[in-house]
Amino acid sequence: MTFNELAEQTYPGVTFDTALPQQWVNRMADRGFDVRRNFVTLYPSEGLPYMAPVTAEGIRMAAIIASNIDE
Repeated sequence: MTFNELAEQTYPGVTFDTALPQQWVNRMADRGFDVRRNFVTLYPSEGLPYMAPVTAEGIRMAAIIASNIDE
């Protein structure tokens, strides 16, 4: 399964982009995370776009990032 197919399966019917904001990628890299190929940018029908995990590794990273939000 390709990364795009995995994203489509994970977030059916939601517009997404595999391109991530470079500033966010850089901030995550500074914290030791390689978020490329693990996250997509989601564009929900309402609200602002956000980065969402697609892979199990992405879910793991999101949990760690969320638990250290005060950094």
